[in-house]
Amino acid sequence: MSHWKNISLSLENYDLNKAFQILSYLDVIAVTIQDKRILKESDWFDDPKNPSRIKCETHKIILLVDIEFSTKKLITDVKSILGLTQEPSYHEEIFEDQDWVAYTQSMFKEIRISDSLRIIPSWIKDENFKGDTISIEPGSGFGTGSHPTTKLCLKWIDKKLKRNMKILDYGSGSGILSITANKIYNCKVTGVEIDPLAIKNAYFNNILNKVDIKYFLPKNFIFQNRYDIVMSNILASILISLSNDFKIFTKSEILLSGILINQVESIIDKYDEWINLKLIDEMEGWCLLHGNLNS
Repeated sequence: MSHWKNISLSLENYDLNKAFQILSYLDVIAVTIQDKRILKESDWFDDPKNPSRIKCETHKIILLVDIEFSTKKLITDVKSILGLTQEPSYHEEIFEDQDWVAYTQSMFKEIRISDSLRIIPSWIKDENFKGDTISIEPGSGFGTGSHPTTKLCLKWIDKKLKRNMKILDYGSGSGILSITANKIYNCKVTGVEIDPLAIKNAYFNNILNKVDIKYFLPKNFIFQNRYDIVMSNILASILISLSNDFKIFTKSEILLSGILINQVESIIDKYDEWINLKLIDEMEGWCLLHGNLNS
């Protein structure tokens, strides 16, 4: 069986985003940035429009190489390509190859939202569950149901959503929220997503769940009539920038997530000019905000 090496680098006082770009030119199998923090302390993911400086205190860079690749040469190359004055400290981990399909599948299991709703990966065929089941193929689109922000939104949909609503899912990712609202509550949903690969994944999930939902890139989304509900599970900084757009899109309700505890006040303040948002649920440091124009 083949063996591989993960070389974790400690690059003090170096912007890891910049290091990642430079190290991608090395003759290695893969370069990744990994968050050292537990989920509730993490920033989740970076905002590409407002990139932050990622440091070694919170993240690390990992280089994947073949077992035969000289670690000493690799570290010398890292020093050279990054222009360091001395070789960086590092940690080497050797591991065996494995069935990566089986490994990936083992990472995604049934997610029970309630006694009446569950999310399962496409390869699970258990028919014993008495409630509603949403099947999701893990892909580039955010939303397998495992992240607290997705769970918060799904819990709200499961308990609060009314039938036959017209919904805009802005930042639709895998389509998980759109599909749940359409499949269970017969809501007419439109998805908007910035990532074309995520949209491709969402259409595949449409097929899995026998629904027909349209997803658009922002540049192709044509607004016609207001939506009963606008829901958006994306970065707080993007939610702030979208406030004026959501004001135009929203007829009655808005549901926002992707928000850390320390970001709640800034979101509420921004939206306060047109809607009164309230913190209605929280999970592992992540928050769900809801507002109703009719209340």
